[in-house]
Amino acid sequence: KDMREFINQVARERPGDILVVDDEVDPKFGITGIASILASQNRFPSVLCRKVKGSRLSVIINLTASYERLALAVGTSMERMVPDYANRPAAKIPPTIVEKSRAPVKQVILTGDEAKLSILPIPTHNELDAGPYITGDTLICKDPDTGAMNAGMYRIQVQKEQQLGVWMWDTHHGAHIRRRYEELGKEMDVAIAIGHHPAYIMACVSTLPGIGGEFEEAGALLGEPLEVVPAETVDLHVPAWAEVVIEGKIPPGERFFEGPFAEWPGTYVAEGNKPFIRVTAITMRKDAIYYDVFSSNREHTVLGSLPRMGVVYRTVKQYVP
Repeated sequence: KDMREFINQVARERPGDILVVDDEVDPKFGITGIASILASQNRFPSVLCRKVKGSRLSVIINLTASYERLALAVGTSMERMVPDYANRPAAKIPPTIVEKSRAPVKQVILTGDEAKLSILPIPTHNELDAGPYITGDTLICKDPDTGAMNAGMYRIQVQKEQQLGVWMWDTHHGAHIRRRYEELGKEMDVAIAIGHHPAYIMACVSTLPGIGGEFEEAGALLGEPLEVVPAETVDLHVPAWAEVVIEGKIPPGERFFEGPFAEWPGTYVAEGNKPFIRVTAITMRKDAIYYDVFSSNREHTVLGSLPRMGVVYRTVKQYVP
């Protein structure tokens, strides 16, 4: 299961939920402009922009902007999605490591000076955003003490051709891991996976106890092991069926100005000096579809809410059966 399989499933089972745009659109406000107009009409279809100015890749936005599509992604109904989501991850399924030759995300491998962010059609979302932001990401890292693999969704700003700003809430597991690397004076390996099945993405934004477990949770929600593959320049495993993976390292103790950025409450939040990623590689499919989450809009809130509702439901049921 991957993003394309899910897009095809939506096209079959909910054909009105896919809007294809063949005209050229500008990644700066053009893609989100279309989604904004639709939102003003109380419409939230997935919008697939086939031709994006300055890139050969297409972009999909709003894929995860409705509860109906999230329910479809985990094989249930709107009425049953919260208890079904809560109960399914009880049986964790570990990831499976596959050969690079079997990983679509390895069809194109760019390292060194070739790994330029400008090849990706990264949108600028809202009027006062500091620039293009990667929003449909799952940032993968490893706890230096336990070796546990952790994945979460964070806002990531394009700052230079090979530099990305990253901001994590202080309470997120990724922030704990980053602080530990800084205490040790070590670079932190990261990999940013973009575009996968929504069940994988929801697993990565679930509130799990302790560091790690997202890959296993993804397997439970997918109903099959998440296939992963070794990264090229960092000591991590990445989803083999992702559309794009950006690899890099966070240097300890260094900062760069990040923000502003329109966050999920509908306000611009927390600009300032923050850690950044030096990009070391980009791998992707030959015809990659860039997955974007419309920040500070319906998709930003809906995508994160089903996993949280599931965790709340599961936790309460433990104490109040």
